[in-house]
Amino acid sequence: MRLNLPFAPEEARHKRFKAAAFDAGQICYPMGGTIDGRRGDHVLIAPPFIISDDQIGELCDKLAAAAVRALT
Repeated sequence: MRLNLPFAPEEARHKRFKAAAFDAGQICYPMGGTIDGRRGDHVLIAPPFIISDDQIGELCDKLAAAAVRALT
């Protein structure tokens, strides 16, 4: 896995991540092209301001599962 370069745009990793997160029960806002309009993926999460420690753990678990699925 490349750790120092953006994913190739044709891989559409942000779309794969969104689908995997949704399947895990997590809504997030991924986007591609954030480096130069073509390359660069990111994922925005927007949890509520009032969130318990257990809910933070659940959020992290779901995002981790989505990352594993989308990046492998």
